[in-house]
Amino acid sequence: MSEFTAELISATTSMIDRIGVDLQTPARGTDSAIWAQLDAAGFTTIGIPETAGGDGATLADVLAIVAVAARRGALTPLIEHTVLAHWLAASAGHTPAAATASAAVGHSCSVRSLDGATVLNGTVTDVAYAGDADTLVVLLPPEPGAEGSSVATVAMSGPGVTITAEADPIGVSIGDVTFEDAPVLFYGAAPVSLDEFVRRGALAYAAATTAAAAAVHDHTLRYASERTQFGRPLAKFQAVQQRLAQLAALTTMMEIAVDTATAADDTPEDPYVATAAAKVVTAMSAQPVAAAGHQIHGAIGTTSEHPLGRFTTSLWSWRDRHGSESFWADALASRILDDGVDVWDVVVGTRSTHDETPTTTDRSRP
Repeated sequence: MSEFTAELISATTSMIDRIGVDLQTPARGTDSAIWAQLDAAGFTTIGIPETAGGDGATLADVLAIVAVAARRGALTPLIEHTVLAHWLAASAGHTPAAATASAAVGHSCSVRSLDGATVLNGTVTDVAYAGDADTLVVLLPPEPGAEGSSVATVAMSGPGVTITAEADPIGVSIGDVTFEDAPVLFYGAAPVSLDEFVRRGALAYAAATTAAAAAVHDHTLRYASERTQFGRPLAKFQAVQQRLAQLAALTTMMEIAVDTATAADDTPEDPYVATAAAKVVTAMSAQPVAAAGHQIHGAIGTTSEHPLGRFTTSLWSWRDRHGSESFWADALASRILDDGVDVWDVVVGTRSTHDETPTTTDRSRP
């Protein structure tokens, strides 16, 4: 961890702790005061490349902020707004002016010219913070015969935009957005592939899931140490100790997988395999981590006002964001079976010279 990353973690922690988080689940709404403070500090646009007018912070720096917010249960659109939307727009040379932006892949979307203006048509699905975002940044697949993707930015409150949203188990808005000749605020070419967009989102949610798992471990260990039964703390019972050990092992495994994938993102090596492994590990571990936390807490952990619920519902909600466990397991297997990547190289995190060029299989649809 760099000194700059450590300072970001310290500053983010201080801001969130000073404002405080209401951990009732489902949440009454997003943590707007925390989001406003992060925005005022410039943390909501961190990680944009210097070539695009940004601060040059790395993805590891951004994910450190994401992890702090997730571990404290703060509901903010850091992944959608900061990790994805602003990064995607910057790749096309654009900076959204919105207070809150979200991002999506427009598999079925297209742009056309109408009365001298550019408009967007189609539907995007499962957009997180769909009911809260001011702007949506849409990554469009390459046009027939064209090279590279493109980016379209649309005002969520503009004409031709229909939002069908519900709340996920945490209480965050998630839904589908339909465009019918919706005016485009910006349209331009982008070097970002659909695979890379999904991979970046998957890594961000793997980091957030891991932070939520660490919070479950912290709360459960504290409860088991303080709660007494038959005259001694729960943590003194052998069966509870076993469950706590399993919980710690799963959480540590998740942290190692995410740290490895994050480090791979900043190297010349292909980070896709490391991200796929991290997403599989975190998604696979989410359910047993939540189960262990609730089992040790007993009935008290299921009440809406108990803080445990904020983190276990986060595990359940985030495990499938930007690709489920099976999606990324298939992607990982495809690298070995179809692309010729050596199994040992996957295990040790290297890439041999005999590895073949990756296939063109579309893995962008989680």
